[in-house]
Amino acid sequence: KHMGNPLFTEIGIIRAKELEEGPITPGQNRRKALEVGDLWVGECHVTALDQPSQWHHHKDFDSVMYMLSGRIRVDHGSGGTQSFELGAGDYAYFPRRVIHRAQILEGDDVRYVFVRVGQGETLENVDGPEA
Repeated sequence: KHMGNPLFTEIGIIRAKELEEGPITPGQNRRKALEVGDLWVGECHVTALDQPSQWHHHKDFDSVMYMLSGRIRVDHGSGGTQSFELGAGDYAYFPRRVIHRAQILEGDDVRYVFVRVGQGETLENVDGPEA
């Protein structure tokens, strides 16, 4: 099946020291590795230990995340009443504009990698989900 124009014309490498800071949600520090076409790839260091990160969504981006280390709880749903846990090796995917937040359950260095597909800004921090 033809997929349209290729995103890449040659092999590329992004070194750890070349990642760009942001965007930031209080409790979740993100760094961008790659942004090309509708693709946005990066990592997140979760620092939300004593309280959850701020509620947020990823605007017009669909996201897939892969937990590298630690364990978190992700809150979402009507009034923030639903939640699930993710640990190292687990994946989760988030439809665009779904409001959520995260909190560390265990680990000293809690990180995940994410891949987003969409257009525009990748983050909007909000007060919380509607009831």
